[in-house]
Amino acid sequence: MARARFVGPLEALLDVAGIGNVSEIFDGEPPHTPRGCPFQAWSVGEPLRRRRLLATE
Repeated sequence: MARARFVGPLEALLDVAGIGNVSEIFDGEPPHTPRGCPFQAWSVGEPLRRRRLLATE
């Protein structure tokens, strides 16, 4: 299921670089190290939007 494959790992990132945020970019190859600015509004905006949409379903 897409939710288990993508959402869980994305939310786990909130505890990696910049606690409570998602980094700007990540390496394309594993272990997908976070890089760039750790506090980007557009990077954390989509997970928050998705969480809100799923809460209303």
